[in-house]
Amino acid sequence: MKKEFVKYLTCPESNEKFEITVFEMDGDQIDSGLLLSKSSWYPIINGVPRILIKDLKVNTLQVHHDFYKKFANKLSREIKRDWKKAIDSIPDMDKFLAHQKKTAESFSYEWKNIYKENEYEKSNFFHFLSPYVKEKDLRGRLTLDIGCGSGRFTKWAALSGTEVSFGTDLGETVEVAYDMTKENKNVCIIQADIYDMPFESVFDFAYAIGVLHHLPQPKQGFSRLPKVLKRGGRMLIWVYNRRGNFRALYLYEPARSLLKNLPKPLLFKLCYIPGGIVHGINSITHGLNAIGAKGMAQKVPFSYYANFPFNMKLNDAFDVLATPKSNYYFREEVEQWYKDSELKQIRSFEHPEAGITCTGVR
Repeated sequence: MKKEFVKYLTCPESNEKFEITVFEMDGDQIDSGLLLSKSSWYPIINGVPRILIKDLKVNTLQVHHDFYKKFANKLSREIKRDWKKAIDSIPDMDKFLAHQKKTAESFSYEWKNIYKENEYEKSNFFHFLSPYVKEKDLRGRLTLDIGCGSGRFTKWAALSGTEVSFGTDLGETVEVAYDMTKENKNVCIIQADIYDMPFESVFDFAYAIGVLHHLPQPKQGFSRLPKVLKRGGRMLIWVYNRRGNFRALYLYEPARSLLKNLPKPLLFKLCYIPGGIVHGINSITHGLNAIGAKGMAQKVPFSYYANFPFNMKLNDAFDVLATPKSNYYFREEVEQWYKDSELKQIRSFEHPEAGITCTGVR
């Protein structure tokens, strides 16, 4: 992260502001260091601030035990004590290291072999924001991508001319997001929990695309988000639609419950089946468009994917089948989330491919 971005951050427990201690720099980015508030501290590891609390923080300190060993002589007595306590609480270090290696290999496979950038990411991003937010609406704004994953949408927000685009995620995908966006001068990636965000009333625009419906408590997660907005700031989410979504409810979900625990390389290979089916159906859409029957082409199933590369269809099939949990909603339910959070100017739109975009203003 860059030093100038720290002014936007607050401690999720105390709302206190941070000071930075730098251990190593990578160009103009802080590669290693600490964020320090009056009552707490958080490490900056591989360019990413890890602003997690309670058990999530303990787990982070355990996973990044190598950071502790490397910089122990630069840590205060209190921080060394906390970090060593977290490491010492691991019941079986050999078993922990073996699990960490297996997790890292799975993570590496998923994000380095499955997810690939492509020329359609920009149009896909603004499709999810439509019909309420256009590219020009992001220029000069402070934006937040909640659940940023690989950072692809954080990057496209930044390339639209934002002042700063923040991306947050709970998992180690922040490593991929940082690598994807570190050349963009107006991007900052943070590891953070959606239930305890390290921001207070700073953003012009915050969005969560395809994130909330995977949470164990989606409504509660949403209720924690409006606080990141400044007065007049806009919150936008995209979630799965329940209305008319028979394919998902009666085909995808039963398949997911059976397949989600398979090893990722095997599951990815199986995804060639649904990916190939969608790709084949898309040829019908292309054929109808070629003869000028555009109205009929739009009614063909999966026409949304017609112009996307095969890898993107493969990615989405994998996302559907690999995720531990999915929830589906009616637009009226989603609008009620906004009302319960006292957001105003609430509008929602049901996309043809069975998703809901909803927006509101603080």
